[in-house]
Amino acid sequence: MLNLSVSDKYDGSNKVEELRAEIGNDHHGDNWLMSVSKDGNRSIVLRGKKKVSEPSWLTWNRMCS
Repeated sequence: MLNLSVSDKYDGSNKVEELRAEIGNDHHGDNWLMSVSKDGNRSIVLRGKKKVSEPSWLTWNRMCS
């Protein structure tokens, strides 16, 4: 999967900003989006008491699609 910053550039979507709008929200129980990297390609999600760094496209798929 392409990084969100790359896909936004090619398809004209604004998925990085959609994801940033979800910071602080919980999705599907116990998946709190804490932050999105400056370039938009990594996200920090709080699951239980554990911080997980994952590709933003994966977070976007879970929270915005």
